[in-house]
Amino acid sequence: MKILFGPNHLQLENAIPELKNTYPDIEFIHCVKREEVSNLIAVADVYVGWLNRDLFLAAENLKWVQSSSSGVDYLVAIPELVESDVLLTSASGTHAAGVAESAIAMILAFTRGIRESVFRQQQRQWAGGEIRRKLVELTRSTMGIIGFGKIGREIAKRVSGFEPRIIAVDLYPGDKPDYVSGVWGFDRLDDLLRESDYVVVAVPRTPQTRGMIGQKQLALMKPTAMLVGMSRGGIIDETALVQSLRENRLAAAALDVFAKEPLPEDSELWDVENLLVTPHVSGGTQFEGQYVLDIFRENLERFVRGELPLRNQVDKQRGF
Repeated sequence: MKILFGPNHLQLENAIPELKNTYPDIEFIHCVKREEVSNLIAVADVYVGWLNRDLFLAAENLKWVQSSSSGVDYLVAIPELVESDVLLTSASGTHAAGVAESAIAMILAFTRGIRESVFRQQQRQWAGGEIRRKLVELTRSTMGIIGFGKIGREIAKRVSGFEPRIIAVDLYPGDKPDYVSGVWGFDRLDDLLRESDYVVVAVPRTPQTRGMIGQKQLALMKPTAMLVGMSRGGIIDETALVQSLRENRLAAAALDVFAKEPLPEDSELWDVENLLVTPHVSGGTQFEGQYVLDIFRENLERFVRGELPLRNQVDKQRGF
């Protein structure tokens, strides 16, 4: 068996010496240069890393792909992969803590005057009185979470210490933690939007969720509310969001993900006063590589033993 580690920024290849000791009959290969992946993947049984359609078509012996990303929408967009028997596993859960902390930080940047203070600092302005009277607590506010998977649950867990009322919607509503007031189906999305002071979007990008937050949904939100997009671009209609913000029909928004990435220099999103933009970095953490390798090691042991399903095995038809 040959296992190929593709180029990555997580230094996943550092685990190869240990893996060789544990699995002496398996050949582990690390490809440093992206342009060389197509030649090496042709003989690989397992691939760890980023993959596009051309690389998948070049993989003649592939049996399993371990993605280093939590989201796999770009992989299930490869029709040949979806139709094949190749197993696909994600790094779901790896980025939950980082995304949750980033979402909360984005909200606090507005509610605690951090963002405005940074602007005032650049202008050498001491605007204590002006900033202070705008500050609000999350206490007794309503936090709505769209998508109650690993990221959504981590957001709820971490924000619960601020004592808001927490509600969530999910395609497959599961158990409800004690600190969450309600976990509803997508049929109650409108209720969540109407009731929430803060809405965090944490659903995966699938045909069902693409464009799910558009003009109609934004119009349901309170004019004092804030929208935070954390999972994938294209779920929130960016044009409708800009219009809502500029017309003060929505108080604030923060986006870490965008329909087109990198965000083009001429995008109007850069210039919206009450919008915070971060460059798809919220999942970053010093433990990211370790988390991905933990999933891979567990899955490799299962794969060798023929034990299915693997951890985070993706239903390629559903897209997650």
